[in-house]
Amino acid sequence: MESPTQKIIEKSILDNYIDYQYLFLEFQSKFLSGLYTRYKSLESGNLTLYYAKQTHQGILRQKDYNLNFNISHKEFWKNHYEFQPRKISIIKIASDTSLPKETTRRKILELTKQKVLNKKNGNIGWLPSEQYKKNYNLFIMEEVEGLAKLVSFVCKKLDNHISSEKALKEIEDNFSFYLFHYLGAQLEYLKLWSKKLNDLVLVLIFLQVAHLFTTKMKRKNLSHNDVFDDPSLLKEFISASISATSVAEITKIPRATCVRKLKILVKLKILSRDKTSKRYYITPDSITVENVSKEMTKKVVKIFSEFFFICIRAINSKNSH
Repeated sequence: MESPTQKIIEKSILDNYIDYQYLFLEFQSKFLSGLYTRYKSLESGNLTLYYAKQTHQGILRQKDYNLNFNISHKEFWKNHYEFQPRKISIIKIASDTSLPKETTRRKILELTKQKVLNKKNGNIGWLPSEQYKKNYNLFIMEEVEGLAKLVSFVCKKLDNHISSEKALKEIEDNFSFYLFHYLGAQLEYLKLWSKKLNDLVLVLIFLQVAHLFTTKMKRKNLSHNDVFDDPSLLKEFISASISATSVAEITKIPRATCVRKLKILVKLKILSRDKTSKRYYITPDSITVENVSKEMTKKVVKIFSEFFFICIRAINSKNSH
């Protein structure tokens, strides 16, 4: 089957926006909550992803010399052992992630103390402890399973039927290829939000309210244009609200921090707060705010459409052979 173009994939996601968002926001919520839980800081998590991407890129380069080089999940830690990190300046890392230079330096030192990063031949790389590796094998497979479901959903909307099981096997068999591109998409996503809000915890907290909202809206498969061209369609879903306590339980962020960050989101007019119930919700006016505007959400869709295009093209190419 001929693979759809990136533009066709992007259009399909925008046409089935709420259906897609229901899955995507749940996935991203788990992803960012996992980062926060593991590293106690989304900035530290962001930097770990950055170094992990460099690792997968280094493993992929082995294909330049041996087309049969095994880049599967099964062989990952063996390949990782052979990986030689390259020197990357703090200035470049800060620029690539949109994190302040001093924050980048401080977080890299913390990750080194936590034995997530380490030095090899004088260069810092993602060289975690044995205990970390055991934990990684558990959470990364849960992440990959969620990723496979997203790929399968996008394919289904394009009448290009690839089951989540098939997508999962393909990702496992060519682990470093897909993880390199997937981490690239996540890093672009985090960079986009870092530039907008300058605080990734605000993004994680907002996702909890947004996911609850799309859960209520799922019965109406609204397109991206439906949502943003006629915000009044959202009025009936204002009852989809959440408390600061629930946000704290889901994200593992201390409740006091959640309360403080939720107040910021209200001040930015991204969320509203009911004075009686003290719960937080999205209003039709929320999506007119620049930070979650039509243009901003299209940028997010574009980032992941490029990733899905790479996945679908690779899987279809293998099937054609």
